[in-house]
Order: sequence, then structure tokens, then C-alpha cells
Amino acid sequence: MNKIENFEDILYRESKLAFTKIIQDHGCELYVIGFYFTGSYGLLPMFNTFSDLKKVFAEEYDNEDDDFLLAKWNVSDFPSLEMYSEYFNDTEEACYEFDDIDYTASSEQVDDQWEQWLNVLEKVLIRSDSDGLFSKGINRNKITLAILAYDEEEAVQFERIKRINPPAALKYIQSDFETMINNRNEMEKLVMDEYERIQQIQ
Repeated sequence: MNKIENFEDILYRESKLAFTKIIQDHGCELYVIGFYFTGSYGLLPMFNTFSDLKKVFAEEYDNEDDDFLLAKWNVSDFPSLEMYSEYFNDTEEACYEFDDIDYTASSEQVDDQWEQWLNVLEKVLIRSDSDGLFSKGINRNKITLAILAYDEEEAVQFERIKRINPPAALKYIQSDFETMINNRNEMEKLVMDEYERIQQIQ
């Protein structure tokens, strides 16, 4: 068994225990569950509840519609992010073994390593979902499986979410991601227009 296969098997085994406990503890309050990948062997179980979302939005945001989507999908605002990490002791060790890329590697090699990580996380969630893990005690179609990676645009995140969730679940979140993607495109256009305006003046 190579390092990637070993990492996948260990992650599957430990995440199954962790996700089962998360579902038991939070049940129908959950709206998203999966992994947060920070890069460089940084991996955390990720989930959020409607109660925590409402609390964070009320305390830390300005009650704008766009702010609500940020609170809903911005992993750094999930109060539960560090919880249940104790289930992933063997995964942490396997992460160090898997992440053995040379720091002098080319950008292509680094990108390939990044994609290998994300592919494993995706496989584990699909495998767990096929086992019925996310249908025990909760409505599968009302929970989103997600892998939210550090510094990754919403369009990329949503493409992955579409691969690992049934259409019935996607209908609850499609407008969220379409709005966030459009907002980012508009912001980038404004920045580019301002840059071009400044260049013309100079």
C-alpha cells in the first residue's frame, strides 16, 4: 500500500467515527459537514450548525445579505472548527508521511500534491456517503458535504461540492454559491476597471 492509499484508509476510518459522533451530537442542526484543508498537512474536520451560524452572524456581521453568505460559508467563522480533532490522531501522522514533497519542488509539483490531497478528501466523503453515513438520523438532502480549502475561490469549491452531493441537496445551496461567485466577479471587475483608469491617467 502506498502513502496515498494509506492516508485514505486511515482518514476514512477515523472520519467515520468523528462524523458519526458529530451527527449524533448535532443532528438536524447541521447544514454542512466535511473537511477544511489548509495545505501542508493541515486538515481539520469541518461542520457548522444553524444555531452557530445565526449567533456568529448576529455578533460579528452587519446584517447584510452578502454578509450572511460569508458567515455561512467562511470556515474561519465556524465556532466548531477545532472540535472533534481528537478523532484524527492517526490521520495526523499519516498526513506527515503523505506530505513529503521537496520544498525545492516546482510549482507544477506543488499543484499536483495539492490536487492529490483534495482527491483523497473527496474520495473519503463519497465513500462515507455511499455507506449511508450521512443519512443516519438526518435528512441527507438538507446537509451539504464540502471540502473547503484555504484561499480557494467559490467557483472551485462549488464544482467540487456538485461532484459529491446529490441534486436534491444542491438545490438548497446553489443560489448561495451563484451569488458569491457573481459578487467576486463584480468585485474583480471593479478592481480591474480602477486599475485601467489609473494606468490611463499616468
